[in-house]
Amino acid sequence: MKKLSLLLALLLVLGAATVAFAGIVDGKKFELSTALSFESISFHYPGEPAGFEDTISFINLPIRFGWFIWQGLEFEPELMLTRYHSHYVDPGNYDEKYSETGWVLSGNLLYNFKLKNSPFVPFVLAGFGFGNGIPFAGYTERYDPGAKSSTPNLGVGVRYLFGHIGALRLEYRYRHFRINDPYEGEIDHVTMNSVFVGMSLFF
Repeated sequence: MKKLSLLLALLLVLGAATVAFAGIVDGKKFELSTALSFESISFHYPGEPAGFEDTISFINLPIRFGWFIWQGLEFEPELMLTRYHSHYVDPGNYDEKYSETGWVLSGNLLYNFKLKNSPFVPFVLAGFGFGNGIPFAGYTERYDPGAKSSTPNLGVGVRYLFGHIGALRLEYRYRHFRINDPYEGEIDHVTMNSVFVGMSLFF
């Protein structure tokens, strides 16, 4: 963790000292980035009666709004939302549905490295977030009622620019969640290594 933090900090300092440009896209000061994913899981167990159903689904929506502050430096708040829905049917006994929404709000700083005559723009990222859940396998699952989570965000990534309009965005993110769970009366720690794929629009 310390070595990774030191490496990212060093890349940020070197980038600020050696690379000077007026943003990723000339004349554009802001970036709107998002992605959308849907997951559905069905459980089938041997020996269950006809009509038995146990399904879970997730709709995931990260929303990011970036502001290019100075040269390659960008401030980017991020809101990760997830809608969770489960449906459990045991014919003659149960027909239960349950839904909840989890969220994590983060404030991140990025430094973008614009390569000469190239559509690729690498970047490094560092920030901090908090919320009521933690992202498992791409979705943000709400923890027990009243639980609060917080995490540092460290990452590296690259954008592929499409002219002066938008870009594909790929990034790796390291997070270590600290979850204060009053329901269980304990503090949990969860380390996440994630890959994000999405799109950006510049204006």
